[in-house]
Amino acid sequence: MSKWRYAVALPLLISLSGCIEITTYVSPSASGTVIDAASKKPIEGATISVDDHPGLFAQTNSAGQFLLVPTTRKTHIFALAPYESLPPDGTVVVSADGYAPREIVVTGSANSLLVALDRVR
Repeated sequence: MSKWRYAVALPLLISLSGCIEITTYVSPSASGTVIDAASKKPIEGATISVDDHPGLFAQTNSAGQFLLVPTTRKTHIFALAPYESLPPDGTVVVSADGYAPREIVVTGSANSLLVALDRVR
């Protein structure tokens, strides 16, 4: 086959395979509710952060609920199948004014956490 045929065939083959996106998680994900340990009432405005990932945090709403969305890194490559990694492990720190902070080790993804914080006296 002459060189010009390779020049035409290669772009055609690449366009047939398509551009696939690879998603790699670089931080854990978590969701749940933060409550007062004594009264069992939700804590509004509590901060949920991840150790070793500054800038990645969430705050609870009026019902004490939070959703910590993991940081991802997307890469576009030419491949035949999509790929998505699992979120890595990490330590989630939950804190609120007037309460002792609490650390929770998350393995990959943690859903429906119930975090009870103790008041600081």
